[in-house]
Amino acid sequence: MIRREYESSLSWRMTRPVRAAGRAARALSTRGRRGPAPLVPSPSPSVATGRYDSWLEHVYGERLTSLDGECAGGGAECFALFRDLDADLWALLLTQEYTLYPNIRKLLPAMPHPSLQELWNGASGVRLAAQSAAFYRLLRERVAAATDVPLSDARVLDFGCGWGRLTRYLARDVAPGRLHGCDPVASILDVCRETRVPAQLARSAFVPDRLPFTERFDVAFAFSVFTHVSEPAHERCLAALHAGLRPDGVLVLTIRPPEYLRFCAAMHPLLAALEPEAHAGLAEPRYLFVPHPADAGHPQFGGGEMTYGETVITLPYVRERWAPAFELLHADVLVGDLFQVALTLRRR
Repeated sequence: MIRREYESSLSWRMTRPVRAAGRAARALSTRGRRGPAPLVPSPSPSVATGRYDSWLEHVYGERLTSLDGECAGGGAECFALFRDLDADLWALLLTQEYTLYPNIRKLLPAMPHPSLQELWNGASGVRLAAQSAAFYRLLRERVAAATDVPLSDARVLDFGCGWGRLTRYLARDVAPGRLHGCDPVASILDVCRETRVPAQLARSAFVPDRLPFTERFDVAFAFSVFTHVSEPAHERCLAALHAGLRPDGVLVLTIRPPEYLRFCAAMHPLLAALEPEAHAGLAEPRYLFVPHPADAGHPQFGGGEMTYGETVITLPYVRERWAPAFELLHADVLVGDLFQVALTLRRR
């Protein structure tokens, strides 16, 4: 029953062709050897076409030519050179979908293959960059308003970093050595390393007792983590983040809005259970979770009970249950990704 519901969900439908292609590729790559194929990134096909060279050269050519020269032979310290660029230009540069400015391309992290981006995030390339830039812009704005520690001096954690989709955006804001990322999937952390994401990386537990770092953080963010975990798992994640943040540290994360119950077929039975007073029921503290199948091939399955799936958390739940640990400062809709509601919280 759950598998049928999951297979009708958005995430399943969007990534089904990618999974099929991935299975075929793994079958070819594993002939004659044992063990699964690693998640190895390869260059995006669009790079060869220089897809965005015209825009970059026409609008920003003089500035980028100068930056390209400054990046020649440089290391991580060169990321700070990009701090005054508009967030959309920064996002476009991070796509690596251009052939101009070789020193910039050499400095910035490589992008994983579009199929991996699609598998992990449901989009790739500039479409995904637009969604990422919207959250990144909001993150910087909310953090600046909530703390007197500038990002350039802050120790920052991307909790559930995946392949470093958002970690790389903070590389220009955070001083070298102070940007960190963790994820429970070892193979996706390998992708971060292979694509040169400039962060301190560590593997976290699927249901953590603590963060995998000894440092305490000024800022942490978790994009599309609490949209997928069970209630007991989310409690452990929140507790680990609370312990890992300094007093008054800032946490920015996303949750699903109640409308996702109507959008995601896997969650329809939970919505039906609330009828005929669904609207009134969702005005109460609710934590609604449907697990994905406990399949050993699922990258988010760590054995035992499946703690990963589809999750809706109501704002009354956040205000009531999270209040002892975190003060809710802001709740924001992301127009480019309406099923990710961003919450800005301060550690009590």
